[in-house]
Parts: sequence; C-alpha cells; structure tokens
Amino acid sequence: MQTHLDREQTINLGSFYTPRYIVEIAYKMLQKRINLKDFLLFDSSCGYGDFFIDSDVYGYLGADIDSVALQSVDKNISTLCVNSLENVSRKKFGIKENEKLIIIGNPPYNDKTSIIRNGIKQEIFAIDSDLKHRDIGISFLRSYALLEPEFVCVLHPLSYLVKKANFTALKQFKDNYCLVDSMLVSSANFSRAKTHFPIIIALYERDCRGMDYEFIQTYSFTTSEGKKLRLKDFDFITKYVHKYPNPHDTREAVAYFHTLRDINALKRNKTFVNKPNNNTIRIFSENLKYYYYIHHFKSFAHRLPYYFGNLDVFIDNARFLESAKDFMSLDSNPRIEAYFTELFRGYV
Repeated sequence: MQTHLDREQTINLGSFYTPRYIVEIAYKMLQKRINLKDFLLFDSSCGYGDFFIDSDVYGYLGADIDSVALQSVDKNISTLCVNSLENVSRKKFGIKENEKLIIIGNPPYNDKTSIIRNGIKQEIFAIDSDLKHRDIGISFLRSYALLEPEFVCVLHPLSYLVKKANFTALKQFKDNYCLVDSMLVSSANFSRAKTHFPIIIALYERDCRGMDYEFIQTYSFTTSEGKKLRLKDFDFITKYVHKYPNPHDTREAVAYFHTLRDINALKRNKTFVNKPNNNTIRIFSENLKYYYYIHHFKSFAHRLPYYFGNLDVFIDNARFLESAKDFMSLDSNPRIEAYFTELFRGYV
C-alpha cells in the first residue's frame, strides 16, 4: 500500500496499489496460455512494483512518473522514471521492435468528469493528443496498442467495457485486442470509499479482428465469488428513457429527474427534482411511469452486489407494465418490494 502520496495526489495520479493475491490471479491467467519466460513483462505504471513477483525467473521492465515509488522496486529490475503517456513508443522504453512483450499491471484510473471527489481532480501531466481522454485509465489502454504487445493483462474498471461510450473510446485497443479471460473483483480491495464498483482483471490477446460491443454484450463475466454476469441477460431502462438531459426535445415537461449515469450514481443522487438545471432530465407524460420505476429501484439498489455498480438500471418490462399503477407514487408498498425481490433473485 502506498504511503508517500497525500489524498489529493493519490486521486490525481490514480495511485491505488494491488494486493498480492490479485496479482497472482493475473499470473495464473497468463500461465494457463503461455510460457512467461519467453516474454518481457512490462508495467508502464509500476508504482512500487507490485506486479514484479519473481525477478529471478521472469524478465521485467518498469516505468512510472513517480520517482519515490520507483525507489521501492526490486533493484534487479530495470526501471524508468518517465511519463508513460507522452511520446509513446517501444524505442522510448528501450524495448526492441522484435521483442515478445506482455503488458501487465494496474494502471491509474481517474475520471475527471465523475462527481466523486471532483473538486480535487486535475490533469497534472502531459498526455499525447491521440491518447487523451477524461479518464487516464482509458489513455493507458490506448497507449498499450501503440506498443503492440502479444498480451495485455491488467486491471481496470469494468465500466471501460460495459459502458458503450467508454468502450468506443478505447479506439485502437479494442480494434486490435480481444478479451480472452477475466475475473471481476470489488474496488473495496483498493480503496475505502463507501461505494464500490467492479474492477476487471482482464487478459487480452492481440487479434486483428478485435472486439465489438456485441462481443462485450454476450461475454460472460465471472466474479471472484463465482457468479456470472452477461449484459444480454438484462433489459436496461435506457431502452425506455433518457439518461441525460435532452434540451432539444421541446415537448412540455411534467416533471424533472436527476441525470442518470449508472446504478452507483443512482444510489448517491436524487431522483425527482423540483426545478430544472443543467443536470436534469425533462420527463414527459408518456414515460413518467419509468421514472417512478427508477425512483423505486433506488430504494432497493443497496441489495445488489458491487458488480452491478456500473450497469444501467434494469427492468422486467412486461411484468412492470402489468403493475405499473403500483409504482405511480413516491411511497413504496409490498407489491413493489415483491417485484424487486423477484427481479434481483439469483444475485442478492
């Protein structure tokens, strides 16, 4: 666990370090497929060197912008104190063009548009224009594609894959790499924040066919608790309502609702609001019932495990429409509770 950065530095650098047992899960994924001794294992945001578990056996290279953290890395391992998101190339890191390469690690993530701790988030180092994104974790995944490793085995928020806008933002990485193994773990392993979200230990293999969003929707994610999660198995509320403000719709609004991001955001934020602002959705009579549904979903969302945190609100629409009148109030009732008990069955 890092100790030399204060809270603000930790957030801006995205410096959350990795427990040994999680590192070992990543190694097992790799070892099932390849002989690691045939590769250079490179961590471009290595911090204290948590992913360098056996320098007597494997060939490692580490880089980080944090010079203090690098002082704790095994002295037998070559390290570079550099900004790994600027002027990215194999030559910059001293990696031969024909060298068989695996990228490993737990790259920083820090979404500057998220409301969480937004007041102290800032950009504190340069990033190449083709890598720049509001979340530096996505910038790191973009950078990996430029280095053309055979495999990438890293941790990152599941939201990079399951939120379509984030997935599209991966650009060259998603077009040249395919997810071949994974496990979901809770962000509680890295942070004491009150709201936890899913982190994926992801193994990608270089593949010119890449991945499309249909692949992600049908992919079966496995959690560390042995549960399965597949997007295609859910009917998401985004089919029926807007998640974000819709200023171009000029119809007369009957109510207003706080912007929706995902289930975790719903837990933190208001639902209905009295007055419109830049973060409110205008509700119309024909979809009002669905916003009442979301309001009640919030009351039961705490029952869901962490791995639902970055998903959209979901619904059994046919069953909901049969009893929509039961939801048309801000107050709950036994029929609403019975609905959500059944909807969450198998996951709670």
